[in-house]
Amino acid sequence: MRLVQFVLYLSLLVPSSAWAASSDFDIRLKNNSPREQAAAAQLRRLLDTHEVSDHIFTYSVMIDEYDAPHSHPILTINAVYLDDDNSALSIFLHEQLHWLGSVLTPNMNAAIEDLKQLYPSVPGPYRGGARNAFSTYAHLIVGVQEFDVMARLVGEAEAERVLKKKPNYRWVYAEVLKNQQIFRDIATKHNLNP
Repeated sequence: MRLVQFVLYLSLLVPSSAWAASSDFDIRLKNNSPREQAAAAQLRRLLDTHEVSDHIFTYSVMIDEYDAPHSHPILTINAVYLDDDNSALSIFLHEQLHWLGSVLTPNMNAAIEDLKQLYPSVPGPYRGGARNAFSTYAHLIVGVQEFDVMARLVGEAEAERVLKKKPNYRWVYAEVLKNQQIFRDIATKHNLNP
């Protein structure tokens, strides 16, 4: 397992010169419904439109209109944002960035320790946090990574709109938007910048 993590870590250090085209991805549909087909077409179009190569950590994607987006064991997105390309792109990148955190687990753990100094306690899922404290802390890092990547792709104002609109992790995203530089500095300190 350590060898796999090391190889993945090294691959993150090598700049990507190739565009990650939609044809590079294994995109599967859980139910093959019309909404999932539309979400797959949307994702392919977004991948062919935006240069996201530096932010891709897994090429396997499942689209399941009945499931919540999640990163592991296979990156899974749903069909909620068929009418909002930038929100759909943000969800996809958010889940990709969780893969970065899992490859660099020691770095993420160190960043979380720094965050605990700033936030000795964080809210749970019903108050705008994630499913538990560890996940809430991790989402503060993923959130600033997501904002920075989206800002590079679609501009800061649009990235802010997308994050403010999200129905989940409301406290997390509010803190990210309010304290971007603090979280960015922690991510930089622990080599977690995408």
